[in-house]
Amino acid sequence: FMSEKIFYFLFGISSVVIALPFVVNAALESSKQKENDEMFLEFARNLAESVKSGTPISKSILNIRTKYYGSLTPYIKKLANQIALGIPVRTAFENFSMDVGSPTISRAIKLISEAEKAGGSIENILDSVSKSVAEIDKLKKERKAAIYNLVVQGYIIFLVFIVIMLVMQ
Repeated sequence: FMSEKIFYFLFGISSVVIALPFVVNAALESSKQKENDEMFLEFARNLAESVKSGTPISKSILNIRTKYYGSLTPYIKKLANQIALGIPVRTAFENFSMDVGSPTISRAIKLISEAEKAGGSIENILDSVSKSVAEIDKLKKERKAAIYNLVVQGYIIFLVFIVIMLVMQ
């Protein structure tokens, strides 16, 4: 009987030890992606302001590569280096979105590339992309707040259920 309890205890501890690295890695990746999305918003705003002043988009990227954008900084430097080497802006942006791997950034880069290919005014497009990314971020935060309230409510109901069961026992 006692060895069975020890077995279940050790099984529980080993399960936690095995699962812990995966959970920590998922949390770190999620926070890194969130920071990348926030910094991309800042990058898009700076790029839009620079292009509005009359600077071509390739020169604007080269000008703002020295600014700090958190975990997005190495990707922006790589983007600027590719443009400095003569790689077309569309190709460099596609490489940038693949390197970062964020769905939000990939959508924004596709919008910028398609608009540039179609020949639209790039400053308006960059401005609308930065507004779109900001709106997506705002909606994600609102959805997360609503879900958080539901989760807390579920835990409170569960605890009340446990207390009632203990009282009845």
